[in-house]
Amino acid sequence: MKCLPAKNIVINGRCGGIKYNDFHADLQYSFEAGEDEQLNAFYLKAFPTAERIETISYEADPELQLRGVDKVVHFPDGRTVTVDEKKRRKDYGDILLELWKNKERKKLGWLFYSQCDYIVYAVLGSGKIYLLPTLLLQMAWKHNGRQWLKQYDTKLANNHYYNTENIPIPTDVLLAAISAEMKQEAKGA
Repeated sequence: MKCLPAKNIVINGRCGGIKYNDFHADLQYSFEAGEDEQLNAFYLKAFPTAERIETISYEADPELQLRGVDKVVHFPDGRTVTVDEKKRRKDYGDILLELWKNKERKKLGWLFYSQCDYIVYAVLGSGKIYLLPTLLLQMAWKHNGRQWLKQYDTKLANNHYYNTENIPIPTDVLLAAISAEMKQEAKGA
């Protein structure tokens, strides 16, 4: 039996073909209308005084998209909150942090480059949405990243011409680390 290579990095059947991530298919998934409505409803609940949610597309504002901005939550007094949305199709009991967007070209992942107020990590199939303050998430990584790299295996996602490197941190571990960042004690007080 002759096996042809698959287009994707996961073992496919007895032949073990390679499975590649498809950026455009993943991007299309991220814009699915039903999920977008669920997330917008979440934002209006999380920010009860918000008046509207604006979706930022790459075509409309490539500069904001390159900074990680997927949504802008607008308030009546003119204030805004920016959100970087991360969606995952299945719940693995962890939050996957992107370390390298393009490992070969040394382009840092969203954990480091996102300039949003919040990362929203959604596993909508299981009804879970996490509102992660970006600065606290980055501080949690700064204080725990070395230990996590020793403790948890990184994962490479093959994207046709480059690899993305991620690290799955158990959800309870990551949320506890973020919480610890909110409880810092003053030194010498």
